[in-house]
Amino acid sequence: MHAIYLVTDDRLADVAGLQARRLAVQWGCDVHVFVERRDPAATVREFGTGEGVVYHYDQLAAELPPGLPEDKKWPRIVYMRLFAPKFLPGYDRLLYLDADILSLRAEPAVWTVDLPSGLGAVSDIATLSKAPQDLKGVSRAAWLASIGVSSGRYLNSGMLLIDPEKWAQIDFAAELPRYFAAFPDAARYDQDFLAHLFDGRWTELSPRLNYQAYVLELGLTCAVAPVFVHFCRTQKPWHGDNRGWRAATDASYTAAYRQMFLDAGLDPADYARPNPVNMVRRARYRLRLWLRGRGVVSARERRDIAAWHKRSEAFLQFMQEGLASGRFADETRRTLDAPRCEPVFDGRFVVGVECRRELQAQLKGPRHV
Repeated sequence: MHAIYLVTDDRLADVAGLQARRLAVQWGCDVHVFVERRDPAATVREFGTGEGVVYHYDQLAAELPPGLPEDKKWPRIVYMRLFAPKFLPGYDRLLYLDADILSLRAEPAVWTVDLPSGLGAVSDIATLSKAPQDLKGVSRAAWLASIGVSSGRYLNSGMLLIDPEKWAQIDFAAELPRYFAAFPDAARYDQDFLAHLFDGRWTELSPRLNYQAYVLELGLTCAVAPVFVHFCRTQKPWHGDNRGWRAATDASYTAAYRQMFLDAGLDPADYARPNPVNMVRRARYRLRLWLRGRGVVSARERRDIAAWHKRSEAFLQFMQEGLASGRFADETRRTLDAPRCEPVFDGRFVVGVECRRELQAQLKGPRHV
């Protein structure tokens, strides 16, 4: 038996619940939603409870050892995904997903992937060749050394494939404080911890199982054929229409979330986030776009298109090498059919316009009335 689980607080409980219902229908398995409420008296709407979704309330916080580092971007709740398997007995495989991951389809073969260490994950795509963006002037090697990773491999913890039997042998409550005492520079908390704890041992899965925001605009989505799309950026598609230069995420995703809310009888406006782009910047972006339409290419456009090509080629090379070598344990493909698309500059972002009709068809997913 196998199951999927999510961990959320009451602020994202609706989003997580709608994702859980979608997963239960698509995947045909149990989906568990752990809700850690800031206010224990808070009421949480439940979705899909008659379709395989099970809710758990306020079980995980008590499992955490005191004194773990946290901040606004990486709050205390990020550690709780490590402890949830304790409350899910009887499963041969568990799949953890962040609440900001959208499932496009089921991929049953994932349940049969061999996990010698007990953990399968996808590389953190934004750091394949460099340190995180906020670490200015730090080499990737120096950054990895500072968080206790010597293998050169670094994972993204938004999607974790877990062997519960092997997971249960790890005393996370003891290991976490020891890790942060030894590596105080670790700033991506649970992710750094897992990359160290399973250093060189975690089973590498294809980016199709955690298709991250860093590559969403590269025009390779349909070629990679993601199972899960991970919106790991500040602006989320449920925040509303993104044409105000807030994020380059395809508007098709925004429409998919809007429809999920409507199908559940919720008002999408309740989850929208006001546009943070000020008027001066908007005017600047509009001017660049206006000039572009008249054949004038700005220095910003030239620079960003060159950067887009570099990122696209680097990611495509990573995918092709991983497939050809058999490094991705979930893949049967040995090459990627990746038709090239031209980048388009909209005044602020450069995006690769590709098979949008195919993407929109995938995003429709299960409907509820």
